[in-house]
Amino acid sequence: MMRRCLTLLCLTATLAAALPARAAEFTVLQVADYSASRASLGRALRYGARLAIDEANRQGGIHGRKIKLVALDDRYEVDDTVRLLKAGIDAHAPLAIVNILGTANTAAVLKSGLLEAARIPLIGPYTGADHLRTPLNPLVFHVRASYGEEVERIVRHFANSGVKRVGILHEDDPFGESIHSAFVEAVKAHGLAIAGRGISPRGSVDVSAAVASVMAADPQAVLVGTAGAPTAVTVKAAHAAGLFAPKVGISVNDATQIIKTAGAEAARGFGMVSVMPDPAACTLPICEELRTLHATHGDRGEALSPNTMEGFVSARLLLLAADNASPPLTRAKLRDAIESLNPANLSGFLLSYSPTRHNGSTYRDIGVIGAGGRMMY
Repeated sequence: MMRRCLTLLCLTATLAAALPARAAEFTVLQVADYSASRASLGRALRYGARLAIDEANRQGGIHGRKIKLVALDDRYEVDDTVRLLKAGIDAHAPLAIVNILGTANTAAVLKSGLLEAARIPLIGPYTGADHLRTPLNPLVFHVRASYGEEVERIVRHFANSGVKRVGILHEDDPFGESIHSAFVEAVKAHGLAIAGRGISPRGSVDVSAAVASVMAADPQAVLVGTAGAPTAVTVKAAHAAGLFAPKVGISVNDATQIIKTAGAEAARGFGMVSVMPDPAACTLPICEELRTLHATHGDRGEALSPNTMEGFVSARLLLLAADNASPPLTRAKLRDAIESLNPANLSGFLLSYSPTRHNGSTYRDIGVIGAGGRMMY
């Protein structure tokens, strides 16, 4: 009799433990820089993802379960990215990871084997490095165009404008080297000449030597291959030094930060590639949805940007795939569901995946900071 009671008690305890798990939240993990040199980028990604997830929860969640975003600050430190990702996976058992920030950071995560050990999908890593896309990683889904595609768009723009000699500024790290490698290929493909190369330390705001190096070569245009705070100080330093040749940067930047740091006069005319629709300028339904959520449920202290859109798109992709997957939802089912989205129509913004294609978008546009501080396309 005692054995039977113990068995029933064990069964009751097991059922009691299982019921909360069935009703528990799905967790989504994000690891990015929210407080150091790329903080404006990380905060924008977090804000965009949060707007999408909060709206999904207001609509009832996924398969009747709410979604929780856990965001961990790695301060753009590679070792901390890997450490926090492992700790986050162990502590929160997330369904997926969304938006790791940085080329070196993402490369370290892929090298660590954490994704394979947990069999967990990574959606929307904030890097366009081509060497992190080939060969295809079955657990990684990119939502942005590659750096090679961005750089080619910039160099083509220069070539179409009659420019023959182009300089480059970049950082001394894997991210910077990936930009430089793409630059060399694009310049050669368009028959242009390289006029100066300035290299600054990774994440540093000491860019004066790099600017001076490029300026000495007297380029007709300059590709700025830096990200976050270093770009803002580069724009300021170039203007102060008299380097007035047209300058275009890649997408991993924030126009508001550039204007704030460099000043309106120095920032005016600086161009940037956008790999996401700019919510302040585009007419796609997804842009209107983001603007509405920001106005009705968001933080008025936040500024919408293509980086906000990237976090929003990444989370929306996850939510669409999760909704399409059959319950009970698992990491493997989510991965397979993303791979079957061909296309994934996110309110007018299209992404396309398959078992042999994990680069969802080739969207690229170039905008220029205008006199009023707004991006003009």
